[in-house]
Parts: sequence; C-alpha cells; structure tokens
Amino acid sequence: MPSLWLVDGSHTIFRAYHALPHLSTRQGVPTNAVYGFTTMLLRAIREGNPTHLAVAFDEEAKAKRSEVYSGYKATRGAPPEDLTPQFPLVRRVLEALRVPAIGFPGYEADDVIATLARRARAQGWEVVIVSGDKDLMQLVVDGIRCYDSMYEKWYGPAEVQEKWGVPPQQVADLLALTGDKIDNIPGVPGVGEKTAAGLLKEYGTLENVLANAGGVKKPKLRENLLASLDAVRRARQLISLYEELPLPVQLEDLERKPVDEPQARKLFTELEFVRLVNDLPRPAPTPPSGARSMATTLEHVQRLVDKARAANRFALLTLTSEDEPLRDDLLGLAVSLPDESVYVPLGHRAGISGALFAPAELNAVKAIALLKPLLEDPNIIKDGHDLKRDVDAWRRAGVSLSGLGIDSRLASYLIDPTGRDHSLVQTARERISCELPLLKELCERTGKGRKATPLAEVPVDETSAAACALVEGARRLCEALGEDLRADQELLGLYADMEKPLIEVLANLELTGIRIDVPRLQKLSDELGRQIDALLQEIYQLAGGEFLPGSTQQLAEVLYKKLNLPVLKRGKTGPSTDQEVLEELAQHHPLPAKVLEHRQLTKLKSTYLDALPAVIGRDGRLHTTFDQAVAATGRLSSVNPNLQNIPIRTAIGAKIREAFIPEPGWKLLSADYSQIELRVLAHVSGDPMLRASFESGEDLHARTAGETFGVPPSDVTRRQRDIAKMINYGIAYGLSAFGLAHRLGLEKSEAADIIERYFARYAKVKQWLDDTIAQARSTGAVKTMFGRRRYLPDINSRNPAARSAAERTAVNTPIQGTAADLVKRAMLKVDAALRGKHQARMLLQVHDELVLEAPPAEVAEVGRIVKEQMSAAADLAVPLVVELGSGDTWATAH
Repeated sequence: MPSLWLVDGSHTIFRAYHALPHLSTRQGVPTNAVYGFTTMLLRAIREGNPTHLAVAFDEEAKAKRSEVYSGYKATRGAPPEDLTPQFPLVRRVLEALRVPAIGFPGYEADDVIATLARRARAQGWEVVIVSGDKDLMQLVVDGIRCYDSMYEKWYGPAEVQEKWGVPPQQVADLLALTGDKIDNIPGVPGVGEKTAAGLLKEYGTLENVLANAGGVKKPKLRENLLASLDAVRRARQLISLYEELPLPVQLEDLERKPVDEPQARKLFTELEFVRLVNDLPRPAPTPPSGARSMATTLEHVQRLVDKARAANRFALLTLTSEDEPLRDDLLGLAVSLPDESVYVPLGHRAGISGALFAPAELNAVKAIALLKPLLEDPNIIKDGHDLKRDVDAWRRAGVSLSGLGIDSRLASYLIDPTGRDHSLVQTARERISCELPLLKELCERTGKGRKATPLAEVPVDETSAAACALVEGARRLCEALGEDLRADQELLGLYADMEKPLIEVLANLELTGIRIDVPRLQKLSDELGRQIDALLQEIYQLAGGEFLPGSTQQLAEVLYKKLNLPVLKRGKTGPSTDQEVLEELAQHHPLPAKVLEHRQLTKLKSTYLDALPAVIGRDGRLHTTFDQAVAATGRLSSVNPNLQNIPIRTAIGAKIREAFIPEPGWKLLSADYSQIELRVLAHVSGDPMLRASFESGEDLHARTAGETFGVPPSDVTRRQRDIAKMINYGIAYGLSAFGLAHRLGLEKSEAADIIERYFARYAKVKQWLDDTIAQARSTGAVKTMFGRRRYLPDINSRNPAARSAAERTAVNTPIQGTAADLVKRAMLKVDAALRGKHQARMLLQVHDELVLEAPPAEVAEVGRIVKEQMSAAADLAVPLVVELGSGDTWATAH
C-alpha cells in the first residue's frame, strides 16, 4: 500500500529555530533552523520509509483568512532576523533531497496538507502528517495519523481523544471555543481546553453549545458564551482547513526519489553540516584530467624530469612508509603536470597485483639521483599540500627541496583559519568539488590498527593510482587557492612574506631537533612517581578510603555523597568534577586541591617524563613537528610531542626543562619576548599611559596598580600589583567583572569597580575594545596588524553566551594574533642573520620564546644578533624587549 508523508514545513522550520542553539557557518550564515529541519526530514525518511513524500509551506498565508477576520495573525511580528535567510536554504535542501515543496498562494501549509491527505486517503493510501501543530489534529481518522517528530509522539483517533478530550472531528470545535492566541483568534474568555471539551461532551456539537448558551449553569461562563457567539462561529471558520485546493500536483508526482548526492554533498559542505556530509555515501573518485602512470624504469623517470623542467612548474606529493616524514623511509614521489600525473616508487616492499617484490628495474638510489637536480632547482616551482612535509621527507633522503610555490594547506588555512579540516581530501571536496581517495583505506582493507597493512606492503600499482589521483587533486587545488590568494593582496602578502618562507625555517628546526638527557628524565620520573604515591595516600586519608582519583564517577561519589560537598555544576553523566569545579570546591575541603595536584603530576609524568624517551630519534635528539595551520590566531602548534604544554612557572616544569640540553660542549640560548601581547595592546590602542610605561621601562603592573587604586607606584601592595597584572593580561582575553572576581576572590561589585577605574585611567584601551567589537559586528571578522583574518560567525548571535565568546575572540585575536605574527617574523629574521654565517642554529619555538644552541665562541655574538633581530621584528610605537639567557640546559637558559 502506498504511504504518503506530509511535512508541515513552515511549522517545522520555526520549531527547529527555537529548539536549537544558534548555529552559523564561518561566514556568519545562520543555519540552526536549516540543520534542525534537515535532520528531522532525513530521520523521517529513514525511519518511516514512505513511498511518497512532500513538504508543505505557507504562501501569503494570511490572505484568505484575513478576508474573514482582518485581525487574523495581526499580533505576529516579523520572523527573527537570523531566521529569514534560512527559508531559501531549506528550499535548496529540498531540491538536493529531491523532495517536492508545495504551497498555494493565499493559503497555509495546513490547507495544502489537508487537501493532499484527503486525496490520498480517498485512494486508500496510508497518510502520516509530520507536525506538532494542533490545528492538524482535526484531519486524523483511520489511515491518517499525525507524528510529532520533536517528541516522537504518534496521534491516531484514540490518542487525539486522550489528549484533547474530544474526537478528531471535534478538535476544530474545541479550538473555536478556546481561541488561539498565537494566531490572534478570539474565543470565549475564560474557556480552556478542559472546559471546552466538557461543553462539547455535554451538548454534543458546537452549534448545540452555542444554541444552549443561555442555559449554561455557571453565570460567568454563560455570560461569556452569550457575548462570544459570533466570535466562536468566526473562529470555527478560521480554524477549519481547506481540503479542496486546486493544487498543481498529482499524488503520483510525490513519489520518493533518490537523493541528488552530488548536490546534497555540495550544499551540506557549504552549510558546514559535517555529519550530514559523512552520512552520504562516499562518491566515486573524480575522473582523471590527464594520463596517469607509474615510472618503472630510469628512462621513464628521466622523461618525467625533462617534462617537469620544461613546464617550469608542477605539483608533488611525497609518500613515506608510516606517514611520519621526520622518522620514516621515503616510499615514493607523485608528480602532476597539466596533462599527466606520474608516480615514482622508491621504497615499496610489495609488487604489482600481489607480486612479491617492487619493480626490480627501478633503482631507488639512481632514481633519486635523477630527481635531485629538479627538486633542488629554485627556479622550478613546486606546488603541493603541506609542503613542509615534503621538505622534511626529502631532507632525510639528502635532497633540499627548493622553489616552493603554493601550499594549498596553508592557503586554505589563511583564507579561513577557524576550526576547519584543511586536509587535502576535505579541502579539495569543498573548494573544487573533487573527490579523492584516502591512502589509509588501502591499508585498512585487512583491518584497522595493528591489523592494517603498512603502506609499503600495499600493492604498488594500487598505491600509484591513489597517489596520482591525490597529486592531481593537489595541483588543481593549488591553482584554485592560488587564485583566491591573488584576489586578496593582504593574504597573498602574508603567505608570500611570512608563511611560505617559514616552511623551510620550521623544517630546519624539526630536522635538527634537540638533545634530551634521558637519565635525568628517568630519575625525575622515579622521583615524581614517589611523589604521586605519597600524594595518593594523602588523598585516601582525606577521602576516608581508597578510590581511583582518575575516575570521575568514583571521585564524584566521594566528593558529593561521602563528603557532602555542594554540587556546583552538572554534566551529562552527573555532577561535574572538572578543573573549574574542583578549584571552587577546594575552598570547602582540602581533597579537591590534592586531586588537582594528582591530575597535574600524573599527566606530566605520562606526557613528558615517560613519553619523551620513547620518541627520541636515532640521532639521540627529539624531533617535534611544528604546525602552521592549526591555531586560528596564527600561533604555531607543536605535536609528536607537544612541547607547548610544559609548565613554565612551576618547579616541575623547570625540572623537565633541565633535561633539554645542547650539543656536547655547546650552550643553549633562550630569547623570550617580554610582555609582547601588552606591548601590542599599547601599540594598537594608542593609549598614552600604557605607551609611556613601556617607553620608560618602568614596572607596568605597579604603574597600573597605582593608576587604578590611586596610590603612588612606590606604595603599591603586592595584592594590588597582582590585581593590576590580572587586569592587564585579562583585558586581551575579554576579562569580565565576574571573571576577575572569581580569580581573585572578590565580590563582583568590587571587581566591577576596579575595572571601571582601570578604564577611566586607560580610556584609549576601552575605546579600542569597543571599536574592535563594533568593527567585528559590521564585517564579521577581525584582523591582526599584518592582515591575518579570523571570522567570527557568532558575533551577532542571539545567544548571549555565544555572542560574548565571539566578542572575547574579537579583542583577543588582533593582540594574540599580532604577537604570533611578530614571533614568526622574528624567526625569519634570525634565520636569515645566522644561516651560512654561524654554526648556531634554532631548535625550538615555544610560546614567545626562541631556543637556540651555539658553540661557546659564538654565544655572545649570536645572543646580540638574536636580540637585535627579534627587537626589529616590526616597528611598533613601543619597544619590543627581548630577555636573553644562556646555559647548559633549557632551564638555566630561560
């Protein structure tokens, strides 16, 4: 039997809008109603599996009923500003899903649904109306049900009777008596659903109720009924649905059709509905735009080299054995030219189609010798996706990759740095609608994890086909993103002058690495282990018994049931035990502070003391990987291992740094910017008092405390200076009175008064904050001093929490982002000043600090050069001060 599902589109969109928090794309396009509507519709299709489907919409919906009553829906305001642009997006979703959208001028979606439902039922079809609108309950009969998708509640005749106290055919009568405030339909004053149902039960029909109004026993009800006879009859007419609309569709036109997967994928990607994109079937890879082949002879490699040299530009993709270019063996090189893509296998252990050996006729050493002059030629442009990875891999093979062109990963990141997946597969899908294979899928045919086949053992012809597709996609993506960069000269300059040159500098840092004193780490690990054991005994004593402090469930049991501490916040699984909560609870009992200490020490032990020795390279040095395309502010991140999270101002952090040592007989140098973010704030705000503090070299925090509390700097107390320091640094992060009060244990009113006094003295800072937020509201984005852009999709959100977070980001990004840019510029200047002239070399970049190593004879001169170059990273209105130190360990140098 055919089944027809009719979705009340207008009602569902409004419901989704109010049910979901504010969502928007990175460009600020609101999407919460679209997302809610789409997920509801897809769930209905999946679970109901109807043979026929349509979505009904209002079209000039007030027109017909306004002829009956001019006040119909007159009290309804315009839709919210961020809902209006979502209506056409819903229509686009329906087009992609190939679901008919039906409306009729002058009538409501309810009337369209009524017409189609009656037609379908007359032909014996099963009908389901997807809506929570009470007006549609009047349509329910055997074979027509309503489904409230939000509450997953079904309504047949019995359920309608149970909910309203009347059968479906009397729902309109009941609503005529009660009226409808939402639609501005007056009913009988004082009559609710229960009273209306009682009247209909007593008198049988609405007309009988009205005809016998004078005989109703309750005086007030009788009076109101008699005064509302015309209003009730009018309401009945307004609430009744039109079931005979001359719709321009036949039931057969509503037969369900397959989703237009390419269009749906493109639209869901545009709207950033990642889960919905992933729910779609994986499409076939994009067909090749040119020939694809594998070089199995040295003659073929030479032809490729000659052709690439003649073209003067090509894209490349380097494969390594385990996807770790700093540690793994070279596996192969894929090269893409406009009419051809070629894969050169260099380290495979599997042959073609399951053969035992890689192509015997291709000698990897000789092939690399042929490729080396091409790869090292700075006049031949090489494009790619994550070029630093290629540089790292080829450096290990003795080849210095030069002539870098467009890095599509960095270009994608610069164009939009906010929380995107900048992988080749995802970026190609989004930017050029190109579907590319995943190398890991070749490996995971035999299973995941340990069961996966190493890439070197995947049949080489399969790897070649995938690599050629990937490098061709990378070439096309580089062409497209290169055009995007050239259309924005500010971003192009940022790429050409900062991010691209930094690739080689970071590759040098990664390949050089830093020595680690493993015995010192092991000794520290043992010491910390004993400290953790002792701390655990203290925790047991305070808790009155043993439990696992790392188990949130067991910890919650101890804190809230055994110790009866107050529940400050709840999560999905019960009372929260996060850091913020434990810090607050520490004021009530000593146990939470001990648990926090236990968490910190166990994390440091597992993350650094026990883990670092395991990732030291064969050269005895630790090689971290720096990533330019993660942090939205532009700061570098460090992975495998992450060195950014080593505590700076704690004793244990200093001890960990003692294990970082220089080349034997050399010294480590640490060059650290002093208060760089506050200096940036002084520059961008133009505040004269802030600038004066930096120009004179005085104690900024003491000066701020003196200005804020109205005392001479010499009389400032330590407490006042701590408050001033908190404000100075907190301003860059949108510190509120509540935040200051929470951190310093003040009353909120006292904290608000302190901040008010601060802004009274530093008025230009307040003006800059206000102007920056206003500019962000206008443009939807903020920029650093060097043009790095960050989009703020929630800056105009109706959700206060989301909007406040966006405002904090708006003021933080120009400061922290500019500081990050200054560090990068400093790295480039230091590298240029040292390269080829000194043995000294950069090793690490952590926060605002550069770590170098140098032979003793160069320490003084290199220190002078580094300080000079870092101080000249940009021409600010205040001095850029660099604190320099040297020593036998990172701890003594810092």
